[in-house]
Amino acid sequence: MKEKIFTYKMNGYCCSQIVMQIGLEMLGRENDELVEAMAGLCDGVKCGRICGAASAAVCLLYLADGKEAERGLIQEYLDWFEDAFGALDCEELLGNDPMAKLEKCPMFVESTILKLEELLELD
Repeated sequence: MKEKIFTYKMNGYCCSQIVMQIGLEMLGRENDELVEAMAGLCDGVKCGRICGAASAAVCLLYLADGKEAERGLIQEYLDWFEDAFGALDCEELLGNDPMAKLEKCPMFVESTILKLEELLELD
């Protein structure tokens, strides 16, 4: 998983785009325009708010099964993310440290993808 994340990052994808791209692959789907649009969620919607990996995961859960997303998958995921990492917002997660982004963001992305596999019962 780490290699795939690294490859997408080296190709210019941000956290939200990587989560969506790998999520689409897990679902057996393709949607280049959607992945491109996910750039708007990068870096906490470009202003340090909710983490791009987290917001892309919410979008992917709706894409996979909107009804199940509404029935609790979204809240379960967000609760898990906040419990696992201590916050949802980029500013809090990274503490305004540019080096933290290099160290922590790949972990947020990988953990998110693994949690999505679990929530969507994918193997």
